[in-house]
Amino acid sequence: MQENLSQRERNQRESWNAIHQAAFELTRAGGPGAATVDEIASRAGVSRRTFFNYFPAKEDAVLGTRSAELDPDAVERFHASSEDELSRVVHLFVAVVRTCLPAETAARRRQIISEHPQLRARLAELLAQVEQLVHGAVHAEAERGGLRLPGGGGEQAFEALLILAGGITKFTFSRYHESASESLDPFISESIAQFRNVVENTR
Repeated sequence: MQENLSQRERNQRESWNAIHQAAFELTRAGGPGAATVDEIASRAGVSRRTFFNYFPAKEDAVLGTRSAELDPDAVERFHASSEDELSRVVHLFVAVVRTCLPAETAARRRQIISEHPQLRARLAELLAQVEQLVHGAVHAEAERGGLRLPGGGGEQAFEALLILAGGITKFTFSRYHESASESLDPFISESIAQFRNVVENTR
């Protein structure tokens, strides 16, 4: 399906891609220390100010990542889902992670992190953003009565659900990034099933 983008949106996408490309290439050639904001901006043909309009941190430009967002469509799917509570929360986690870890830069991200593992620190910061957003959405859903746990649950049960769903999400993305697969989707249901199996068989 071809996207209907305005000229402004196309220009923004081209600028974002140019900055990411420059940051990635500079980091591959000389390491993260060589990829200064000024060097990246110069190679991409943009100003320092423009750089920060697109990327909050140098590491985001290198990794091709964005700040995490709570997409209203993802929240609506979460509200409307008829899946069990664990699956619902995992899918919400995945939706928010996808906003900050674009699929189109996944292969480069795998490559640059394998060469410079210290870049994982930025991923950890982004995942902390994801957790904060998801926790807020899940608590809001619980308060409106749209999320329930067996036996009535309670605050600690919701926290346990969030921790478990977050762990499954991290496991899902870890397996995906270690594979050569282009699609994340198969790993989601497989990871949920694997965690359920472990919990059931270690009771």
